[in-house]
Amino acid sequence: MTLGDALTQEALTTGTGFSISPTGAGGLRLAFRLEAGDVQHFERPGSGGRADWIATDLEGAGGGCAFNEPVTAPWGRGLELLATGQEA
Repeated sequence: MTLGDALTQEALTTGTGFSISPTGAGGLRLAFRLEAGDVQHFERPGSGGRADWIATDLEGAGGGCAFNEPVTAPWGRGLELLATGQEA
């Protein structure tokens, strides 16, 4: 499992909520609130799909991390479903 997939698995299985917003370039951004209070972000381009998600910033009370980790299509499917409200 890649780091991007591991971050996605954690967000999808332990997240306590999420929000959807557009990116400045017309893409989609998902932000998941995690159990510990951190927020994990994922993004994809506007013309992208389930194979185009990347794990990006992790925000936390004690700081954060900047990621640019690809998410494979099987894990991206869950992100796509939440972001678009329809199956990818």
